[in-house]
Amino acid sequence: MSYFARVEARAYSRATEIVERVNAAVLNVFPEELRSKVQMTSTRTEGYNQIPIVVIAATTEDKPSSETTADYLLRTLSSTDRETLLSTIRQRLDDRCVLFIRLDKQAAYLGRLQLATESDVISIQLHIRQYPRCIQEKAITFIQERLAAAEG
Repeated sequence: MSYFARVEARAYSRATEIVERVNAAVLNVFPEELRSKVQMTSTRTEGYNQIPIVVIAATTEDKPSSETTADYLLRTLSSTDRETLLSTIRQRLDDRCVLFIRLDKQAAYLGRLQLATESDVISIQLHIRQYPRCIQEKAITFIQERLAAAEG
């Protein structure tokens, strides 16, 4: 049996960006009813030439919230983006059954979830759990089924 056990979203707020807006964009990845339960962290760091950067991360770590978030994300993407995910699934799934998705940060701030085509992204990791261990082919089938359900 497969299920989404954890969802992580991370974005960088560069010196020219307003941290609160990047924070809002990251929270928009999660369904509205779960946003108050999402664990948020901000880490200040420096980039090239000591330019300040804030790394914003958001996580759900329980099965119900992660399942709801994953379904929300897949359902909210356009049919074209779901087709892209489906056709690139093998490149996006690692050997630990983590599905990687990059969303457009500016679109997310405006409330639209879409796959990124530029470098200004929110990085999403959907952690899939299987027992007794991760089998990629089963994880691929699981994701394909969830994408098909999102179409309907």
